Amino acid sequence: MARFAPLYDVPVDDATPDVRATFFNTEKYDLDDAPAYFEEVQVRLAIDSPAPASAVARLAAHAERACHAAQSLRHPVPVTLATTHNGEPLEPLG
Repeated sequence: MARFAPLYDVPVDDATPDVRATFFNTEKYDLDDAPAYFEEVQVRLAIDSPAPASAVARLAAHAERACHAAQSLRHPVPVTLATTHNGEPLEPLG
């Protein structure tokens, strides 16, 4: 938001995000072996600005398009995890 505000000539007094998610993770509690995943992620952004609502809406739309986190959650990508111990690869258990 802050990066793109000057491009739209929109002063931003405050931009406060509220991020909430529901997460399926029964394996954590030893209930089953189902893999964990997000069921839903909600992002709410409260913007305080003296600019007109239409200008703030254009800015918010640009910021949303540029948000790597939101785009990655919308389009799943392969994830690779690797752990080392004292500089040596550590093989996962199980």
